[in-house]
Amino acid sequence: MFLYLLKKVKKKKPDNVAWDEEKQAYISKLLPYANSLSGPVIDVPNLDHFKKKGVESVSKHFSAELQDLKDKIESFVSLAADTQKIYSAHFKFEPIVGETYHLYEGKDKAFLSLVTPKEWSIPHLGSYRLSPEYKWVRVSWPTSAE
Repeated sequence: MFLYLLKKVKKKKPDNVAWDEEKQAYISKLLPYANSLSGPVIDVPNLDHFKKKGVESVSKHFSAELQDLKDKIESFVSLAADTQKIYSAHFKFEPIVGETYHLYEGKDKAFLSLVTPKEWSIPHLGSYRLSPEYKWVRVSWPTSAE
């Protein structure tokens, strides 16, 4: 029994020798890495800088996209509120797309008019233009005479 183990131990190759037991051949030249002490050093790159740079870049990109979305939402809410305000105001004419109208404070309810703020002393709530989508878009209008 002792001789059998001794023969088996002798057949085992040292750890630094690349030997394939199935093929019964040396495979060191087939390995994609060095298998001896004199071979080139395998250096594992430090990826911390790459990861930090990537996280910073993506964070800036996501922050910019989030700010754009917030701006779009604020713009949408403002447009919806203005449109609702105009459609709930009192007017006795059919507005024309592309024309500018002025919203004034009335006794009971706000009303829409073609008369400019320069021509009237009633409190002016804003000037709006009707878009082709029938949305009311706020426009700047000088309230004082120039």
